[in-house]
Amino acid sequence: MDEKLLLPQRIDSAAVRAVAEGIQARRGQPLVLDAGQVEYAGALGLQVLVAAHRQWREAGLAFRVTGAGAALLDICRTLGVAPAEIGAGPEEGAPA
Repeated sequence: MDEKLLLPQRIDSAAVRAVAEGIQARRGQPLVLDAGQVEYAGALGLQVLVAAHRQWREAGLAFRVTGAGAALLDICRTLGVAPAEIGAGPEEGAPA
């Protein structure tokens, strides 16, 4: 079973360290991030998600962001980050 981590409502500068530490604590195993309550993510927060997605992919491990709502997807688009870059696939409502 994949490890699951609940992301906070805001992934801002105050929360980004805890998010990064929570993700890295699960390194070496498949990981699912539950983004269902995320309403805001800053550029640094998205960078943490992009970097983690790349690390997991390079390690050959599953990494998914589930429950990505309109707010998170809009933030991705605004900052020029494809939802797939953070592990949110089309099944999560991201444009193809």
